[in-house]
Amino acid sequence: MKQFIDWDVAVGTARTLMPAGPAIDGRQAARIVEELRIAGGQGLVEAEKISKLSSTAPAQTLVVDRAGWAQAVSQNFAAMLPEGIDAPGAVPLVAGAELGAVLAVLGTRVLGQFDPFVGPRLLLNAPTITQLRGELNLNAKDFYLWIATHEQTHRLQFEHAPWIPGVMKQTLAEVFEPLRGTTHSLNDLGSRLKAMKSEVSELTSIMSVLEGHAMVVMNDVKSIGTITTIRRRFEARGENRSALATLVGKLLGMEAKALQYKRGAKFVGHLVDEIGYEGFNTIFSERELFPSADELDHPERWLARTR
Repeated sequence: MKQFIDWDVAVGTARTLMPAGPAIDGRQAARIVEELRIAGGQGLVEAEKISKLSSTAPAQTLVVDRAGWAQAVSQNFAAMLPEGIDAPGAVPLVAGAELGAVLAVLGTRVLGQFDPFVGPRLLLNAPTITQLRGELNLNAKDFYLWIATHEQTHRLQFEHAPWIPGVMKQTLAEVFEPLRGTTHSLNDLGSRLKAMKSEVSELTSIMSVLEGHAMVVMNDVKSIGTITTIRRRFEARGENRSALATLVGKLLGMEAKALQYKRGAKFVGHLVDEIGYEGFNTIFSERELFPSADELDHPERWLARTR
């Protein structure tokens, strides 16, 4: 029985299409890797302090090159998909090549990724972080801490809302199951999705809140002296969409645009201003406490429903 996606093809395609990253000598590379590992630990401390969430579960911090990043993200995504979904003929090869092309683009843009399905582990994409830091002329240690705080906030979210990975897997299973043995590429999922607006809408809202919350927390780190510069230059460059959000969006047909994460950040920011981080954190306790699409744009309605 063939899998829907040939993961070897996906990783191989990504490695072939992705540039290696900035050319740096071994000593400089070792220093960057060490500083990123340190930032990973500091980012967890900052995320816990700001968000008022704490972590007790062990998690790895992996500083990887772009090829390693593609491999790790593929492992994460494979773990999300339902088991036993086969595909006819050359579909796995086509889907693998399609996904590999997406990974090749993301590998030059995505800086970090928290992986809740394998590990759990934090991935820091060293070549892309190094390249962007140089392009934007940012303080290295400040930038590393800013990124790590964002990703470690995701770690806290998944630890305090362990039901979220189940929702992701459930939605993907509902998409793929009726297509068993009949679909010909990733793009064939569109017709099935038209009958699943409520499920996709819920997952879009969940992911928007997760990204928005991480954005609010990372921008509250007081120990980053150059945070205003980082935010200004980074926002001028464009949003950094997570690989998880983009890959899920690719399969589910929900375009995970920057606007969705701005909606999430606006929602979270409003609630933090109103009830503080500790009040906001009740949202992670139950699936029903996450906002509807309407509440995402009107946080006062969420407050009226849940308080």
